[in-house]
Amino acid sequence: MRFDFGRLSTGNAINKITDPAALFDALPNKAGGYGYLRAVQKTVLDAWSTVRDRRDVVIKTNTGGGKTVVGLLILQCCLHEKKGPALYLAPHPHLAARVRDEAARLGLAVVDDPEAVKFLSGEAICVTTMNKLVNGRTRFGLSVPGRRQPITVGSIVIDDAHAALASTEEKTRLHIPRSHPTYNQLVDLFTEELKSQDLNGFLGIETADPSAVVPVPFWGWQDKHETVMQILHPHRDDSTLMWSWPLIADILPWCQAVATAHQFEIVPLCPPIEKIPSFAEAKRRIYLTATLADDSVLVTHFDADPEGVGKSIVPESAADLGDRLVLSPQELNPDIDHEQVRALALQIAKTHNVVVLVPSHPKSREWAAEANLTISTADDISAAVSRLTTGHVGLVVMINQYDGIDLPDDACRLLIIDSLPFAYTGVERREATALRDSEAMVTRQLQRLEQGMGRGVRSRDDRCAVLLLGSRLTQLIARPEIAGRMSQATRAQLDLSRQVARQLEEDGDVTINAIGGVMEQVIGNDPGFRALTREVLLGATYSPASVSAWDVHLRHAYNHATQDRLSEAVIHARKAVEEAHKAGDVALAGWLGETYATYLHAVDTAGAQEALSEARKANRAVLRPRGGVAFQRIEVPSSQAQQAVDFLTKRYDNGPQLILGVTAVLDDIAWDNTRTAEAEAALAELGEHLGFTVQQPERDFNSGPDVLWSMGGHRYVVIEAKTGATAPKIWKDHINQLSGSVNWCRSNYGGDAKITPVLVHPSHVVDSAGTAPLGTRVVNRKKLKGLKDAVQKFARALAHEDRYRDPAAVEAQLADLQLTAETLLNAFAETAYREPASTM
Repeated sequence: MRFDFGRLSTGNAINKITDPAALFDALPNKAGGYGYLRAVQKTVLDAWSTVRDRRDVVIKTNTGGGKTVVGLLILQCCLHEKKGPALYLAPHPHLAARVRDEAARLGLAVVDDPEAVKFLSGEAICVTTMNKLVNGRTRFGLSVPGRRQPITVGSIVIDDAHAALASTEEKTRLHIPRSHPTYNQLVDLFTEELKSQDLNGFLGIETADPSAVVPVPFWGWQDKHETVMQILHPHRDDSTLMWSWPLIADILPWCQAVATAHQFEIVPLCPPIEKIPSFAEAKRRIYLTATLADDSVLVTHFDADPEGVGKSIVPESAADLGDRLVLSPQELNPDIDHEQVRALALQIAKTHNVVVLVPSHPKSREWAAEANLTISTADDISAAVSRLTTGHVGLVVMINQYDGIDLPDDACRLLIIDSLPFAYTGVERREATALRDSEAMVTRQLQRLEQGMGRGVRSRDDRCAVLLLGSRLTQLIARPEIAGRMSQATRAQLDLSRQVARQLEEDGDVTINAIGGVMEQVIGNDPGFRALTREVLLGATYSPASVSAWDVHLRHAYNHATQDRLSEAVIHARKAVEEAHKAGDVALAGWLGETYATYLHAVDTAGAQEALSEARKANRAVLRPRGGVAFQRIEVPSSQAQQAVDFLTKRYDNGPQLILGVTAVLDDIAWDNTRTAEAEAALAELGEHLGFTVQQPERDFNSGPDVLWSMGGHRYVVIEAKTGATAPKIWKDHINQLSGSVNWCRSNYGGDAKITPVLVHPSHVVDSAGTAPLGTRVVNRKKLKGLKDAVQKFARALAHEDRYRDPAAVEAQLADLQLTAETLLNAFAETAYREPASTM
């Protein structure tokens, strides 16, 4: 007869263990390989034990540091303390499944159903995704009358916190497509307000121009929000509104609205996480993350306690990162082009998995000939990751997936990040324009970049070669002060990569073949590389938490406003602006000034307009005040060469930075109908690089051309950018717009002004129905390519020995390359040709 040891067990000894490290040792049914906790895991678990009653705790460990085990053990201890139910949130379904598998190997009970009895009774951890928790019909319940009763949750672990942030943003925004019956109703409701902000943009919305983005000013939105409610409420249960409407319906005044040609967007000033009691009222919230350059987003998005967030738990060492070599080919050698890198990737993909992260569908098409697989949806990404982790696939292109995926070991041996993420929604595009190159935007870009670079190294023993492509990305990573904002371990690996680059330069072989050879050594597990990367990581530690004061005030302002404590909301919003000014980020201060004015409008309409006027002085991309903006003429203070020197010297510290910066500007002047705002800004920047005084009148004053170059001698170039045009000819409406801009320039700069009208358009042929202004020039595809080539030569010549600081050298290059005010348009623009009228 078999002896029953179970009869002698008390049955509850393990259930009394509340120390996570001790619990791990005592778990009786662990699978093989779980003999001991890693040192990193024990360090952070012991640290958590001392602060377990703190409501918000951030735990940072490198990817592969065993965060999943840490999170599960913490939650199990919370259950033993009767601090349940316990909820584990993963960023995606396939990662949630991996967490449940990990729990099974530990011998812990888990479920995936938030209504499971074992979860509600504290007998099992519920493992699901952030999307399942945060949505307008969440099974966890909402603090909204008429909705299902909220489920009480005691303790929550949010894994991959940065991915959870993006998910929360997505689920708390309302995007109403053009095809929805309420779209036209909303645009009609705000027609006058939209026209007052951007008449040209409004006309673009009417004609379905993909580049059109026009904000609804806060005074119009707040004054008419009840009518918005009446329009949307009857549709609250349809598929467009049902997942977000319950979260924002009663906070409409504290949302911003933007109209685009594709959709009408309504976005809360902060995510309304307070509507999810299971999260908002949880006693313990633990955020697990590998990299979080700016911890402030936990405050703005999750209403986390700033003090708790500012005291993150980290291991003593950050040296447990896998082995990476990160190279930026176009920084090493500007002559290396995209085609050469694609050819290298294709060669490596014959025997190894190569993953390419791109920001958009248009960018993915550049890889169409090389890609074995191109994916963008959550289901397709999960399926692709499964294939990559089980065998050889080849070259896989993933669209806008910089976080939330694991590509361990052979799943990815070469990771290519091709360009920084683009802004997609209207709200994001507004913000990207307003914060372009600001410190706040740089921090966000670095956050996404570091997350992206972490996709291919998922454990201490993993290895991956990483290539960074794209002019803006290359320019960003080359900035000397940038490294200090990244984690120390990533910084150490970037330093190693630069040492490799310098060695290649000293050897005189900075070619794509040489770079490919280095990549193959990394992929092939070269012993020298492994030893060196271990060496450079010695002594690496985690950076201290970073919580910006303005973000804390922004969340306080939102919380007070939604509780009808408007005076307090205004005070905190004003302090947010003040803190941004103290930090020296003028662009951000101006952008936050719009938010301050939004709250102020509810208590002082006149004061709100004054605050907005002040904000616009710091940032031209914020809303235009109700009374408009006074026009300001631009003047040319000195010669073209001297102006170019003044601008270039202020912008760039050295020659290599100049080359990268010019390349980034030129790349933004692209034939892309989704990035016309970037093209307009780049045309203005190009003028500054060449020594002209510039203005963007249509953006700044709601009238006039997209870009104005003042060339001195009372000469002006009126530029209308039609980089989104796809037609084989210039239509009448584009010509009429150019004519209107010429008239605007003559009205504001005098009848004696020497004005040259310019269109940037794929074709220089004008439709017979249109009549171009006298002297119209067109920068078409061919001429734009020639202009870009000349400007690149200009930058490279002046980068040599920093000659861009010498007016005589600049003047000589301007003349030699036909970039002077007198020669530029003759060399790089065609005379507009009017198509003959049909005789039929």
